[in-house]
Amino acid sequence: MLDKQFHCQDCGSLQGYRSRPRNFTEKYILPALCMRAVRCADCFRRSYQWIFVQARERHGSDVTRRVAA
Repeated sequence: MLDKQFHCQDCGSLQGYRSRPRNFTEKYILPALCMRAVRCADCFRRSYQWIFVQARERHGSDVTRRVAA
């Protein structure tokens, strides 16, 4: 189970990256169960994987926020 490679169940791709948590369940409950949302890099399907599955970090996650003056 440790150090497992991502495998998309829809298209069979081995390329996956971490997906942003969308709701309360994905933000707080999944981590308590040692799981996280992962998106396939080829078909963009989201799935829940163990935290031990290798997945790349999201690109473009460094968004600058504007502060109203």
